[in-house]
Amino acid sequence: MIRKLLNTSVFRLSLIYALLFSTVAAGALGFIYWMAKGQMEQQTDARLQLETDALLSMYSELPVDRLTTIISMRNSENGSRYLFARLIHRSQHDFSQDITFEPVNNNPLQGVATLPLSAILKGKNKHEEPARLMLTRLSGDYQLLVITDLKEQHILMDRLLQTVLAAIGIIFALALAGGIVMNRHVQHRINAVGRTANNIISGDLSQRMPVTGRNDEFDSLSHVLNTMLTRIEQLMQSMREVTDNLAHDLRNPLNRLRNRLESSQYHPNASTDYPQLIQDTIQDVDELIKTFNALLSIAQVESSSQRQDWEQVNLSALTEELADLYTAVAEEDNLTLKHHADTDLHIHGNRQLLAQAITNLLDNAVKYTPAGGIIQLDASRQNGNIIITVSDNGPGIPAEQREQVFKRFTRLDNARSTPGNGLGLSLVKAVAELHGASVQLADNQPGLKASLKLPVSR
Repeated sequence: MIRKLLNTSVFRLSLIYALLFSTVAAGALGFIYWMAKGQMEQQTDARLQLETDALLSMYSELPVDRLTTIISMRNSENGSRYLFARLIHRSQHDFSQDITFEPVNNNPLQGVATLPLSAILKGKNKHEEPARLMLTRLSGDYQLLVITDLKEQHILMDRLLQTVLAAIGIIFALALAGGIVMNRHVQHRINAVGRTANNIISGDLSQRMPVTGRNDEFDSLSHVLNTMLTRIEQLMQSMREVTDNLAHDLRNPLNRLRNRLESSQYHPNASTDYPQLIQDTIQDVDELIKTFNALLSIAQVESSSQRQDWEQVNLSALTEELADLYTAVAEEDNLTLKHHADTDLHIHGNRQLLAQAITNLLDNAVKYTPAGGIIQLDASRQNGNIIITVSDNGPGIPAEQREQVFKRFTRLDNARSTPGNGLGLSLVKAVAELHGASVQLADNQPGLKASLKLPVSR
């Protein structure tokens, strides 16, 4: 269990975070301890200095025996070892010879030191409690020694040190526990993603990554992955539909080809019209080639492989060229083609693909508009977009079937008798999506209005 926990990246990062946080906390608490200790030492030295100054003022005004009596009285009044003083002649005991003092404010006649009481008051104190003393050399070879007991301060500092160490331990333990909890939470989320991924690998493309609603990094990643999975599922579904439709639509022309060849094989040469047979065969082969070329064009557009051919396209000029081309085609079928385009309509895109998309819309309009009908090709700028519209007054498409006709090989019942493979509008939609555009079908009352909405800011 522990080894498995240590093998997770989240726990290792949490452990590093706990160590770093504990180190910073230890440094901060250590600094507080050092400041508290220094402050207490300063207060102790200040109290020693205050007591020394008071006795020095008496020493300058009173005789030695009188000062000694006052010191004894003050020591008795204190009633403890916390603060007491002694006035000793150097001939009796020279403290500067036995103890190393630190000068106070660079004053060679005054110094402080810290050492056990037994080292200061030999024979009178058998305890090893630390004490702080201030020694002042006076005129007449006298020494004024002021001492304070540090036992209570050391007890307080020891407790403070224990508190600091305990706080560091608690901080590290809490950080480590937080890391374990966070590791379990993250591992739970990762395991959920892993289980979903395994289901998808097993073939269930309907599975989606779990989203908790917390809007954290995992939710953001899940949204991206779910969008990708939705797109993959759509592509797989589209591929299955294409495969099924392709098999269905190619069966008839291939069967016709086989029947013609079989008929020419078993019938006498005199009874076979070979020129017509060859012509019909070529026509069926051309239809097959057109179908495969259309599928290839759609696949290339959907893979965005033609983005390197993008350039600034003048849609005003492009629609005018296509209108001139299809005017003659429309006249052959007793149709009227009208054209209107705003000036200076430019977009960054693939000119050939845009022309192919508009051409497919015009082909459908010419194919399904009855004789005497009118086809309208318009290009205009509206609300920051360029709208290209092809309108006709043919039979139109029912509203409930308008999304369906963008699928590959989809042909409505009223179009079964006309030539085509059901891929024209699929290519239009693919080109529109490649350019960040949208294609919409609407009722022209009567007829159909097909619109390409192209954003200018691309």
